[in-house]
Amino acid sequence: MKCLTVVEANEILRSIGMEIGNWNQITDIANCEHRKSIWKNYQAPKNSHELFYFAEHVAGWLPRGSWKIFQLDNSTSLDAVQAYLFNKLLSGSTYDSDLEKNKTFLFEFGPDGKSNTEAELLIFNLIYLMLLFEGHVQVVSSNSSAGQRLSIQDGFVYFSSRESDISGAETLLRNFECNPLGIPQWISEINADSQ
Repeated sequence: MKCLTVVEANEILRSIGMEIGNWNQITDIANCEHRKSIWKNYQAPKNSHELFYFAEHVAGWLPRGSWKIFQLDNSTSLDAVQAYLFNKLLSGSTYDSDLEKNKTFLFEFGPDGKSNTEAELLIFNLIYLMLLFEGHVQVVSSNSSAGQRLSIQDGFVYFSSRESDISGAETLLRNFECNPLGIPQWISEINADSQ
């Protein structure tokens, strides 16, 4: 994981038609905004145990690729204790980020399956924290070329796309509602590989 400046993030995000907006959120590039956006929102569970499993489901929605960007927008305000936990997750005791300055986090994926799994699990845990703290964050992938974006705002999750349907999100939500303590496929695969 590494922190990016807005300029660095925009260089990467342009490849999927996105950029950092004026509120420090991930948004479509101006010439892409005329496209119709398809989205679905869902209020996260309040029970922390269910919320944990919900975050596992949500974290598996975006397409995998060579990178993911995790972006805190300007509406996210973590107190000192919350920021400490967030920072600890990012890099253990060696990382101390000023979350007022560093809001863009790049996770890169390569041939090392173990490192990729660890990065995906870290992103999941960060999503869980942002749902728990009701922060504002967006997550996109290098394979979000159809505009797939996961947004978290005030305890709600927004699944959006500008070019493809979001039936995968609707299926994910139905599966979660049928079994709120069920483990999604991507987590089952990680558990099976660790045996």
